[in-house]
Amino acid sequence: MSRLFRLFLFLLVVAAFSWGVYECKYYYSYYADLKDRPWAYSRDEKKPLLVGRWQGKFRDPDNVSKTVLLTIKLPVSDQERASKAARFRGKQQRFASHNEKKRFAGSATVTGASGTETYEFHGQVRTEDGHQLGTIQFYTAEGMSQVRTNFNLHSAVEGGRWNGDKLTLTVGFTYTTATGASHWNSSDPRFDKKVVIHLSRVKP
Repeated sequence: MSRLFRLFLFLLVVAAFSWGVYECKYYYSYYADLKDRPWAYSRDEKKPLLVGRWQGKFRDPDNVSKTVLLTIKLPVSDQERASKAARFRGKQQRFASHNEKKRFAGSATVTGASGTETYEFHGQVRTEDGHQLGTIQFYTAEGMSQVRTNFNLHSAVEGGRWNGDKLTLTVGFTYTTATGASHWNSSDPRFDKKVVIHLSRVKP
């Protein structure tokens, strides 16, 4: 057996081993998410999940009609999963904790007479199936400023519910003045008002 052929066999074995390790890490991560995050992943493409796009209408504390478009992202995208599986060196892989497996994040756009509000948000589910939600915090996306003289989204209180193609959130607001500062007036009931938003899934 020639040296060149032995080298070829060696490289072939290394490549096969590397691919096997990659496949094991990728699918272990995927099947773990199927079990731990059933609200985000499913082998059934028709099964409704919490992740995706949601749309609804509401009136803010000034009685201004607004439309909200909410996008809840996958906790780990296919690209991120593949990238993590391909890492063979460096720091030891850290697995998500029980609380981390309940977290989600995304972006939101609110349109109304005052303009377009752009947010990012993070929150978590309260139950294993994800149908009951914890608090969701909204914050201004990087590089964007809040719409002024406007009640902007602050948070969705604990107790939101998702079922099938319907999502219900109860949100609170923060008022932004003409100078861009936050303002609060305890004697004005508008500043403590909570609004229920009923959202429907935006289907492709």
